[in-house]
Formats: sequence, structure tokens, C-alpha cells
Amino acid sequence: MKPTLWSFSDSYVDLIRSGFEQIMADENFGPAEYEGLTDIEFPDRATLHAYLRDMYDYLFGDAPEQPMPPD
Repeated sequence: MKPTLWSFSDSYVDLIRSGFEQIMADENFGPAEYEGLTDIEFPDRATLHAYLRDMYDYLFGDAPEQPMPPD
């Protein structure tokens, strides 16, 4: 996923980064909202936000592997 994202224009990458930052800061964004966008279920807000932080670190930081959502 990371190589694909970074193959797009800088403005698109910045848009995705901004979107991640917005949903991570949004107190009202939780498992139901994420499931509505992705069809991936999370058991609770804490698990979802940990996953989003890990994904952000993978895409925009130095995390070596893409995190996997819970089963």
C-alpha cells in the first residue's frame, strides 16, 4: 500500500495524510463510521485508533510493516 500511495502526486499524498490526521483527531469518528467507509469492523474505539495510528506510522513514518486490522 505504501509504494502505491507514494507513487501519486505530492498533493494527493498530503490530502491522504490530512485525512488521517482529521479522523484521528475527531472524537466522533469510531468503529461504526470506519465500518461504513471500509466494511472492516473494530471491536471498540481504542482498537480502531491504535490501528489508525499504526497505519499512519506505516504510511508516513518509519514503521516497517503495514498493520493488519483485527480478525
